[in-house]
Amino acid sequence: MGLKLLLVDDDQMNGKLLQSRLVKRGFECDYVTSGKECLESLKKEDYRLVLLDIMMPDMSGIEVLELIRKDKRPVELPVIMVTAKDEASDIVDALKKEASDYLTKPVNIDVAIARINTQLQILNLIQESLKSQQVSTINTMVTTLNHEINNPLAIAVGNLSILQSKIDKDDQLLERVDKAMGALNRITEIVQKIEEISDSDIVETSYSGDVNMYKI
Repeated sequence: MGLKLLLVDDDQMNGKLLQSRLVKRGFECDYVTSGKECLESLKKEDYRLVLLDIMMPDMSGIEVLELIRKDKRPVELPVIMVTAKDEASDIVDALKKEASDYLTKPVNIDVAIARINTQLQILNLIQESLKSQQVSTINTMVTTLNHEINNPLAIAVGNLSILQSKIDKDDQLLERVDKAMGALNRITEIVQKIEEISDSDIVETSYSGDVNMYKI
């Protein structure tokens, strides 16, 4: 996933200027002018971060933030509020409603870049931590399941082995027992293979923390 941002500002002059500066700094940045367009864009695209103006006519940035947080937690989508008023009440209100950070207008591009990068670094660290926890949980689960499978499997193989040794004349029955033994041996091989995977670190994950593939 690239560093794609969404910028929301009803002032087109300021919005397009900030968008241009962000693009020059290496970010891919979409720009919309209203809260409604912001919410529609978030349904269509996967953004890494949103820069959201507080003062907008149709829907305030705080209202938009509240709607975003119904679907996306801060660990999933950082939202940096942008306000023309350097008032503590606006900032505190936004932070209480799970804004990730804030900027004041006129936006200093160097400050903006620093705060964007900080949020993206935090996001990556959190997702890497979640990914590691998921891998650990999966490995623990696999080990437990293997143990649960191995016990009855050993009993079944042991009893079939005894049965095989006692069948002398019934070729048809012996054939059936041999097939059952072959199937159990195959299950044993699969369980051993799974154990090898759980003991190794060959697990690929995406930034979202989902396990994509086991290499067998």
